[in-house]
Amino acid sequence: MIDRKEAKQQGLWIGDFLLKISPDDMLIYMENEEGDPEFVKNLKENWEYLKSRLQEEGIKGILPEPEVIEDKIIVAKGTPPKPPISEKYELTEKFLPLLEEIGERYCEKLIKSLEKEYSKEDLRELCKKIICAEKDEVIAKWFPAVPGVPGFNVWGEPLEPPKLKEEKTISLGENLYLDEKEHLVKTKVSGVVKFENYKLEVYPEYEVKGDVDFSIGNIYFKGKKLTIKGDVKFGFKIISKGDLILEGCTENKVYIEVKGNFVCKGIIRGERTVVKVEGDAEIKGIEYAQLDIKGNLKIKDYLIFSNTFVNGDLEAISGKGIVYGGEVKVSGNAEVKILGNESQTATKLLAGYNPDLIEPYLSLVQKKLILKENLMKISYGIMLGERLKEEGRMSPEKEKIWLKLREEYEKAVNELNSVREQIQELEKKIKELKIRTIRIKEKVFPGVTLGIFEISMVIPEEKRGPLEFYLEADVIQFREIS
Repeated sequence: MIDRKEAKQQGLWIGDFLLKISPDDMLIYMENEEGDPEFVKNLKENWEYLKSRLQEEGIKGILPEPEVIEDKIIVAKGTPPKPPISEKYELTEKFLPLLEEIGERYCEKLIKSLEKEYSKEDLRELCKKIICAEKDEVIAKWFPAVPGVPGFNVWGEPLEPPKLKEEKTISLGENLYLDEKEHLVKTKVSGVVKFENYKLEVYPEYEVKGDVDFSIGNIYFKGKKLTIKGDVKFGFKIISKGDLILEGCTENKVYIEVKGNFVCKGIIRGERTVVKVEGDAEIKGIEYAQLDIKGNLKIKDYLIFSNTFVNGDLEAISGKGIVYGGEVKVSGNAEVKILGNESQTATKLLAGYNPDLIEPYLSLVQKKLILKENLMKISYGIMLGERLKEEGRMSPEKEKIWLKLREEYEKAVNELNSVREQIQELEKKIKELKIRTIRIKEKVFPGVTLGIFEISMVIPEEKRGPLEFYLEADVIQFREIS
């Protein structure tokens, strides 16, 4: 049995070879300071004997062949322990700017490199501070913790791996889940992704504390509801797949698209502002903007100089309740407190307006006339063919033409029946458009154009409300209402 203390102090003789042990007991080696080739040759010739003796002494980590490193010839090596690896989350590229230190450097570098070739308007697209995810989108990769692996020294004694350092780790919010099979972090809902105080979370309802400007960038929201406490500055864009509440106002050249409901204080100075809403909209005041509202529109103060289409109903009876200037087209009913103004600004309000019904209807009516005309021509050709056949004067070539005409006639009849059915369906819907009404709560000024379905009239003189305009026998009539 080897005396370890003596071996470490004086070395270990095996035959003609003096073996030394490193202070940490991880190496057994021989010194060959002068690089004597005869010494190396002698070692190789006696290597099997040396290995067997080391094995007899219980030495571990004996090498298959001696290893020469500088002036040492290594014959045995211990195995150091492998330290444990902490659990880790790695954000995907889209969400890297959420890390503050990365996000700020990324934005600064990007803006400096691009601002020379991009206009100020384009810079609104750079470094967007609000980053959203769709439901089940991948946010991060997950690397599970790996336990440490014990090692051993040349004496075969185990070496425990170091303990895992206590580090702050990322925690996942309630709207995220870990796909352990794929090692991915995914979202349970659509919303704004945030990384704060080492917590990663998705917020389906999110609030912007201030204005939408260059500190925020254009917003592409996905979630349940977005609330903006400030204004939307000149030229910025908001596309919201969810409800949008704008507590401030918009400046000019703003683009807003909402796949949900929209509530707003004001669309002002909006000559080049466009607002598209798939749900209902409630807006206090609108100036000069272009609006496309799929649901109902409620105006709480005024709607002036706009180009507006409302697929539902229009209501402007609270607050000032003023509508004048531009053109307002409504598929449903319209109810306004004051329509037009004293200066007789050109104002048009149409109810029962729906180009998606009227234009296809007129197209189908035209198609019906053409099909009927074609059927008459085909019928005449078929009749002539039947006469030739009765008289025995129909050649094989003429018979082919006659049979082809009969096929075309059958196709045309089927198509005409289909067109008639489509016209009937549209006529039912058009009938509903014709019963739409325009109600004036207080007054309508002269010069205002009112329309219901495709019939319009110009108000010749001021009329006091409450009044209701309606269509009867293709003429717009009005009556007093209580």
